[in-house]
Amino acid sequence: MIDEQDIQKYLCFSDNKIQADVLAKALNIIEDGIHIIDQEGITVFYSTALEKIENNRASNVVGKHISESYRLDEDSSILLKVLKTGKAIKNRHITYYSKKGTGINIITNTYPLYNGSEIIGAVSVNSNITSNKQLVDTVINLQRQLYSNVSKNGTRYSFKNIIGESASIMNAIQLAQRIAVNMSPVLISGETGTGKELFAQSIHNYSLRAKGPFVAVNCAAIPETLLESVLFGTVKGAFTGAEDKTGLFEEANQGTLFLDEISSMNIALQSKLLRVLESKMVRRLGGKTDIRVNPRIISAINSEPQEAIKKSRLRQDLYYRLAVVTLTIPPLRERMSDIPLLATSFVKAINKIMNKRVKELSPEVVDLFKQHNWPGNVRELQHAVEHAMNYAEDDAATLELRHIPPHLLQKYNAPFNDLKDVIRTSEEKNNLKEILLQVEAEVVGRAMAKNNHNISRAARSLGMSRQNLQQRLKRLNT
Repeated sequence: MIDEQDIQKYLCFSDNKIQADVLAKALNIIEDGIHIIDQEGITVFYSTALEKIENNRASNVVGKHISESYRLDEDSSILLKVLKTGKAIKNRHITYYSKKGTGINIITNTYPLYNGSEIIGAVSVNSNITSNKQLVDTVINLQRQLYSNVSKNGTRYSFKNIIGESASIMNAIQLAQRIAVNMSPVLISGETGTGKELFAQSIHNYSLRAKGPFVAVNCAAIPETLLESVLFGTVKGAFTGAEDKTGLFEEANQGTLFLDEISSMNIALQSKLLRVLESKMVRRLGGKTDIRVNPRIISAINSEPQEAIKKSRLRQDLYYRLAVVTLTIPPLRERMSDIPLLATSFVKAINKIMNKRVKELSPEVVDLFKQHNWPGNVRELQHAVEHAMNYAEDDAATLELRHIPPHLLQKYNAPFNDLKDVIRTSEEKNNLKEILLQVEAEVVGRAMAKNNHNISRAARSLGMSRQNLQQRLKRLNT
């Protein structure tokens, strides 16, 4: 990004034509569009990049007053406003239209230019974000269409869609249901892929605001320069071509606003968010009046909140405002007994999409799945099952080891090959009971070694209770 002090240092308001030519060539190389006016509001420089952004020619703008080239005045022109006040305006999102009617979205940084204490002009450095803005609008519209096809309030899930019978997930569901009936802000923490939005939607649908809208935004998916206008909206007439557009706070009024990955939000914007939460008033960008809003706020974070505060990714005062109630979603590795239920549910759903007739997972696949620690959690498991369903033959009724993702097969299948050797060796005894005891001893022994002889962890990895494993260890004299 070009520095306004450099422009000010070399600006061609002097009589040095060589210096002016060098500056013009330098500014025309820059990808950002540069617009410079003098103290009378006359354009003295209009860069090549700005010609492309606005689909215009410099000859149509240079030498003319801003008001002649655009339908702007001192209230709507940022350049004229900066020229008048002498105060810079930074990171302002502006939407306007070219003479041919093309919508243009830019982020502008506009600075006054001084000669000593005298203002001699103003310069704006403009980044074209039209494609980014279109992409954000498309994502938000697609999300609305996706949810509106399922439920009038914008949700797809409720507590009945949360699959699992383990103590950890049942406890999380019970806590969420107690939380849901009140209106306190909720902060949901959990690793990526644990189902934080599923819980957020379930809380909304279990609450007194279930008939109200559920509006979600992923703070990490939208550029920070656009997130403010997405959240708070814009006002028609604030600048040329600007339209009245409601922000997500207004859309979620009397419903729920879900702020996913809240720690990805710019710290400066977090302070504005805090003011809105405290006052329950929002002001659209460019607006002069406050609008009362009252959505319930549910936010989510995929890291430890205190760690995010320590790393200055989350304001501490915002955290206290958002985390009136906290809910932690357990990772899949802490609910390994739920893997068969989850995997089977994914199989049933994918059967309908792929027109297949898979009924179950083989015991070997289930055992292998229980060895993995699932850093991507339920989402990673879902992808692993979908991979297997793609590999499964059209008439397959069971997902076998040959169907699962290669990286899992290579990492965890070696122990199964070793067990085959144990079985072949044991078969020489020609006694089924002794064969099973030897295989069981081998499996249990490996689980204990892998978990540093911690019985509780070994039991979880084997999908059994601690008491059951203790009984087996005693019987096997291990």
